[in-house]
Amino acid sequence: MCRQIQQSILGIGLFLLVCYGSANEVHLPENPEDVTLQKISDRIYVVHGLHELPNQQNKGLISNSGVILTESGVVIVDSGGGLEVGRRILTLIKEVTDMPVIAVFNTHIHGDHWLGNKAIRESYPGVQIYAHERAIKRLNEGEAENWLQIITTMAGSESAGTEIILPDTALHGDERLSFGGHTLVIHHTGHAHTDSDIMVEVPSAKTLFTGDIVEHGRAVSSDVPRDFNARGQIEAIRYALELPVDIYVPGHGATGGKEIPEASLLFLEALYASVKKYYDEGLQDFEMKNNIIADMAAYSDWFNFEELGRLISFVYLQIEEEDF
Repeated sequence: MCRQIQQSILGIGLFLLVCYGSANEVHLPENPEDVTLQKISDRIYVVHGLHELPNQQNKGLISNSGVILTESGVVIVDSGGGLEVGRRILTLIKEVTDMPVIAVFNTHIHGDHWLGNKAIRESYPGVQIYAHERAIKRLNEGEAENWLQIITTMAGSESAGTEIILPDTALHGDERLSFGGHTLVIHHTGHAHTDSDIMVEVPSAKTLFTGDIVEHGRAVSSDVPRDFNARGQIEAIRYALELPVDIYVPGHGATGGKEIPEASLLFLEALYASVKKYYDEGLQDFEMKNNIIADMAAYSDWFNFEELGRLISFVYLQIEEEDF
């Protein structure tokens, strides 16, 4: 499905043709019962989460989890938002292989991407769990407890049994790690969606797991805007687009080709340009909100668009800081 979008930003009529391409080939679940393990290449699978916030029905299954099959076992990228979510992922993996899980990567600190670690460790006690060193530091300094409370409060009794199992193997970025004949390349570009994002590249499959640096069909970084840096995330997506990969697995939304990160990039560039325009005109963040919502109308059907005001406030503060 393609649609022609007209936006007016900085007084220029900007016409964009956003084509979803291979994203149409991916089945996005509409309820928890629809969640499946979808094959996207020879040895790569993805569990696509729901376009929702954590609740009692989805139990925290709102983010995407990657599954990489190697000759030695399974590598998981993001374990989901709770004990039952992690167990569900393991059950789905059993549909395609009996090999053990040999490694887990947590792409950043937000709980919907790592609170499933408990399920992996209860089945595979010795498995290493990797994350950026900054993520490990922040989680150990109290972020882990914060996220456990947030997710379990939102998911209620359905999140019972979820416990904190932290990543234990620190990454800096630029590592090349081998698992069962497959090399994974770790990318860290600095402060983007958070200050601790990693992207996991599988060169043999020309696939990149972006974490929440890329989100498809979702107002990018709107869930936790206090953690993101607009310009940093824009640069991180541009970096991802320059990598020699064909398949992009976002943290939320459909897997696909370059049209997936390109859509996130266009959203963030449009948002930043619009805030900068009204900042230069002397408006405060609350005064520019309605104008920016009008500028960004092309994205009004994206999940969480109604939270655009929170994003505007944080982008405004970042532009203000750069101005001093």
